[in-house]
Amino acid sequence: MDRIVLTGQVTEQCILYSALDAYVRHFDVAVPRDAVAHIHEDLSEAALTMMQRNMRAHIGTTAELITTLR
Repeated sequence: MDRIVLTGQVTEQCILYSALDAYVRHFDVAVPRDAVAHIHEDLSEAALTMMQRNMRAHIGTTAELITTLR
């Protein structure tokens, strides 16, 4: 399985839309919450929840994802 790990800025926009693009292309998506930044904290949390529920994204800290996704 191919996996993409998304890091960067604006969780509620750039990361969310990149995750959706990856998901529809059948990538396994992971987002380390300590490696993304947000503009609005509540929207960021909503975006992470949407990625986890709707795209089956792995959400956790970098350390958790390294351990979980090996």
